[in-house]
Amino acid sequence: MFVTASAMSNGLLDTDTLKYLMKTVGGVSGGVSLDLIHNAVRYLEQYQDNITPRAALNAHGIGLGGEMIETDDIVAPFEVKTVTAPKMNRSSYIETTTTKAIGDLILAGFESGNSAVALVGPKGCYKSTVAKDIVDKAGVFSELFSLHPDITARDLLQSRGTDERGDTIWRDTPLTRAARSGKYVIMDGIDKLRSDTMSSLAMLLERGWAVLPDGTSFYANDKFRCIAIAHPPSEKSWITPEIKTMFHWINAKPLPRDELQEVLSGLFPNVSTDTLENILNLQGHLNNVVVDSDAEKEAMQLSLRKIKHICRRADQNPEELGSIIHNCLMTSFLPELEQNIVEKCLARCGIVTNDKKFFENFFSQQYSFTEDPLLNSCKRSASNPLLVPNVEFFPNPMQENVMRQVLVSHSVGERALLITGYQGVGKNKIVDNLLSHLNCEREYTQLHRDTTIQSLMLSPSVEDGKIVFNDSPLIRAAKNGRILVLDEADKAPTEVVALLKGLIEDGQLSLPDGRVLCYDESDVHGSNHIKIHPDFRIWALTNPAVFPFQGNDLSRHMSDVFACHIVPPMDEESHRRILTSYGKGVHPDVINKLVKVWEDLRVAHETGVISYIFSVRESVSIVKHLSAFPDEGVQTAIENVLAFDRLDASLSNHLNKIFRNQGIKMVTKEKVVEAGRGVGGISTPKTRASSPKHGKEDPDNTPHVGGNTWAGGTGGSDTAGLGGRGGPYRLDKGHPIHQISDEMKAQVSEEAKQRAKEMANEALAKKLEELNMGKLDWERYNSVRARVEENIKDMKRYLKDLKKRKEERQWLHRQTSGELDENRLVEVLAGERDVFKRRGNPADRDTFLSNPINIKLVVDVSASMYRFGYDGRLERLLEATLMIMECFKGDKRFNLHITGHNGSSPKIDLVHPSMELDEATQLRVLESMVAHTQYTYAGDHTIEAIEVAVEESAPDTLVIAISDANLNRYDITLKDLKPLQSAKVHAHLIFIASLGDEAAALAKAVPNERAQCCMNTSDLPLIIKKIVTSALK
Repeated sequence: MFVTASAMSNGLLDTDTLKYLMKTVGGVSGGVSLDLIHNAVRYLEQYQDNITPRAALNAHGIGLGGEMIETDDIVAPFEVKTVTAPKMNRSSYIETTTTKAIGDLILAGFESGNSAVALVGPKGCYKSTVAKDIVDKAGVFSELFSLHPDITARDLLQSRGTDERGDTIWRDTPLTRAARSGKYVIMDGIDKLRSDTMSSLAMLLERGWAVLPDGTSFYANDKFRCIAIAHPPSEKSWITPEIKTMFHWINAKPLPRDELQEVLSGLFPNVSTDTLENILNLQGHLNNVVVDSDAEKEAMQLSLRKIKHICRRADQNPEELGSIIHNCLMTSFLPELEQNIVEKCLARCGIVTNDKKFFENFFSQQYSFTEDPLLNSCKRSASNPLLVPNVEFFPNPMQENVMRQVLVSHSVGERALLITGYQGVGKNKIVDNLLSHLNCEREYTQLHRDTTIQSLMLSPSVEDGKIVFNDSPLIRAAKNGRILVLDEADKAPTEVVALLKGLIEDGQLSLPDGRVLCYDESDVHGSNHIKIHPDFRIWALTNPAVFPFQGNDLSRHMSDVFACHIVPPMDEESHRRILTSYGKGVHPDVINKLVKVWEDLRVAHETGVISYIFSVRESVSIVKHLSAFPDEGVQTAIENVLAFDRLDASLSNHLNKIFRNQGIKMVTKEKVVEAGRGVGGISTPKTRASSPKHGKEDPDNTPHVGGNTWAGGTGGSDTAGLGGRGGPYRLDKGHPIHQISDEMKAQVSEEAKQRAKEMANEALAKKLEELNMGKLDWERYNSVRARVEENIKDMKRYLKDLKKRKEERQWLHRQTSGELDENRLVEVLAGERDVFKRRGNPADRDTFLSNPINIKLVVDVSASMYRFGYDGRLERLLEATLMIMECFKGDKRFNLHITGHNGSSPKIDLVHPSMELDEATQLRVLESMVAHTQYTYAGDHTIEAIEVAVEESAPDTLVIAISDANLNRYDITLKDLKPLQSAKVHAHLIFIASLGDEAAALAKAVPNERAQCCMNTSDLPLIIKKIVTSALK
């Protein structure tokens, strides 16, 4: 290999350099092709004065750690060939030292013989901007090819179509058009493609030759260049050995602070220096935070795109900087711990959030939205008044404040807005009312889980034997300068909405019928290129990706492309005004009670007591009912609206308590069943109740109703089941419950009842014997479990939903059977067979069980837990431990470890993943914890326990430590809690007791909300549940 490399070098590289190259290449697992070595040697020969040998290897994917060449590898400025073509589209681009260096690396890659360069970096840095700048400097037209996971190898080169006569034809894609004509093509999102799909381009990108799906072949024009844009690889790298050889690899890091300030000062000269300083300080603080979830970490970052969104609005309203940042980060929908982190970072930067001025002006009638000068300046002339929304809207401060903020974003030229709020908070009302005041024409489309990229852009149909592509609302809005409202955008697959990034940020979008939408006049060349109207805007409405909505997390993937706005839950005054407007004739006292109830429901949701947030939509329905039927009373109106929620026993109990606090009694006494179960209705038994028995076991678990034969039936007689009569004990097989009347239950004889009772006792004794538990043990276990039963149900419901979302089937396209794929009508005419689609699991999708999640609970079983047990701390600890064991037992997605710590030892093994956590085992664990607290020596090993747990845990383990340590007595300081900041695991500490406020003060000083106090021990199970569910997100 050394001889080969020497021959390749043309004598321009010295022996030491060649030896280094060969030594490094020899350490690469799997080997390296001679062609790749040749390219690296040739690159280094040409630029040996500018880069190091290691950087030359990294640029060709030969780095030992998967490194790429980056700006830090440049030891001397490049002298690349420059083009004197006129610069285009440069008004929003400010070149810095870093972006120029990235541009030089791209041009150097092309000059060394590569036709394809890959620019890899985090989203929102400057990749697309630099790529576009390279094209502008070259003075040539470019093609933008926005990629998505559904693209196949064939779709990368050509797609099917029909001509004017209805004959099927092949259309070149942007990649093929660029390769034929010698243009630049920007391939945005190569990391989204399957590796085998991407590697199908190896011949074109490496050799300049391709065989097309239509059977022809061609050689690429010598001037053809490809700039591929991608996000960095995660744990499972998309950069396979085949893909490595296809590109010249460049790593784009975020701009350093001084250059970022230079860019922002140039783009936003009216934003004060102090404001920019505050924003950049906040970015630095947020970059250094440590959180449990990678998704939340990404959501809390301020990319260059996000900062530009902030500055546009801060330019108009600098006094609202805090509110603008909260909207940009969508803080309201982050878990509570992350919300606290953001608030602390804002406070450190001197950024305050205060909307009081607006509300004060509103209530003093100094502000009227309809008289806002900004509103009048943005009004349009509608050519089609029928497309302007006309909606009933009742003025209120909350919704008018959101409209004002949206109006500001619209006025500063934001191309796309993301308006997010819980279901029923009035998102559509706000948008439609604002559009009505602006006299803007609206194109509306509602997305759903079956929305495809093709259906978002075009609607194909067959007319007179020809395929006709009808413009979708998106295309009509783009051509005519209307506002496109994408409703329920979170319901569509993420890649569908993400495709709009090319249209919003890069100004181009290629359509399936061969046309191209373009913002810039310079990109419009040829009849197939359509100039986008300058007034075109996209407003997307979404629900947050939180339980129980669980739509796709659009904000995570697209929040830097869209200017984000939050529609918060209704405040009391706004709520009162809306209910008063809808409830003509409803007594003010009733409306005030409903407002108070809904405020309590909001607080219950924020604290995690209930998982569903009740919105103004439900309260308006109640008021409307009372207005229409005043004689029925408030209780009946409430029951009609909340009847479905009454099926959840846990939720129903919380609702009853909240309504009672405001003097409203829930009058119905319907029996409720566990969430997820159905009510089967009233049952009339087919037989008389005579002799109780277990019943036969049905191997198919078929639902049985009203009989007396099968175990697990409902609404029957004698057998073990639910909803029936005369059976010995309850037996749930998971079917809808049919209920018989109390009168029919009363028909069971006393002898049968006695026999049923005896059988129940016998079954209980047998069960306890199997569990090795006595009756007192069983009562003790149940007494602890009963206190956390609702928390267990809530967490199990969350875990079940998490599994369902992970296992949700997707549309598989290009199938030979199933439903006809409306996006492949042309292929149907061409006689192809793979024109169907069906639901299924993608073959390349990782299973949820591939990497079990490790959870380690470190509990305090010290002497003080027993000594001060009168305040309930030990009982709460037992309840929280039981809740964790019960929720994760038998679930192969998780590995549960529980250890204890006290004065005798920092690590006492209590539960390990291989244990069968049946009721008897759980009780033994709890009794063992009590025994340790009773018989251990005094002392504390809290810090040592955390250190051991962190050190022994696998990466990404969730560690939750609980302690009631006397901090001053054992000299526990902030420095001792450094293990909580470990990047290896996600560690949390909960103090459940304190002398004075020493624990609270220490917890407040721990960065990143990794420590907190729980002085009300009844909240301990709830706090642990919130930590676990937040981490699992």
